[in-house]
Amino acid sequence: MTERTLTPGVPTAITDDIRDHGYAILQTRVERIPKLIKGLPCQEPDGCTKTATLATLAIEETTTEDDNLGLYLVKENGLPLCIVTCDEHRCEASHDLYRDLTGRMRPDGIRAFDAPGQYLSWA
Repeated sequence: MTERTLTPGVPTAITDDIRDHGYAILQTRVERIPKLIKGLPCQEPDGCTKTATLATLAIEETTTEDDNLGLYLVKENGLPLCIVTCDEHRCEASHDLYRDLTGRMRPDGIRAFDAPGQYLSWA
């Protein structure tokens, strides 16, 4: 698997990935998502037993209101589709999520964005 770099995202880059690939991938620390249960185990299918530190989510659309970026997360049964992993398995999570959504391997051009210092909330 190719090594990936986590890219701090700007709104246009996220929008470009959605346009070019159908989705953008967001990875952020689990503590930045107040509604996420803390202490979950890594969801790497090979059986990692470490505690999850990162959440990987898919974005299907963005909006800007009052200069604030809004993200429309892909949901399943009303909840954002999310894979939680330890730091070691963050690259695999973004590939797995993209494959789950599209049935295809994640293309090389798609990035994994972060929202440093931002806390995510959803209704």
